[in-house]
Amino acid sequence: MFELFKATKDGEIAVRLDENLRGLIRKVTEELREVLLVDDKEQVARLYPTAYPDDEELEKDYRELVHDQLLMDRLDALDKLHGSLDDETLSVELADIWMNTINQARLVLGTQLDVSEDDGSLDEDDPLVQNKVVYQVLSHILEDLTHARTKLL
Repeated sequence: MFELFKATKDGEIAVRLDENLRGLIRKVTEELREVLLVDDKEQVARLYPTAYPDDEELEKDYRELVHDQLLMDRLDALDKLHGSLDDETLSVELADIWMNTINQARLVLGTQLDVSEDDGSLDEDDPLVQNKVVYQVLSHILEDLTHARTKLL
């Protein structure tokens, strides 16, 4: 199988994505930016897991303390990913940013689709089949990038 990413001898990761896959990443991460800025609690629930499930007041204080910084970090990562989408190689730092950001897009899409780990088959009659294919493609991109990244450890 063709590798989408490959660890290089120089300690970087060669990006072997075609324009369609780069366009898909661009599109879903732009959608992620919109969801982050709207801050729809249901859609971003997997990005901001509950820290204090048994204490509503502590949870509220925690969210007030970390939410804005996490949001700024995520928006900054999106900018860095978009700035490197056409690059032929990624530094380790950029590869980590790509992995985190693509995974966040997957989590949001997975929340929208209500997917679980058991969801593996696709039904052509499902009205959400196209979005589920996108989810699977993102999963494959993330897996391949993670595999290449681990070769640099």
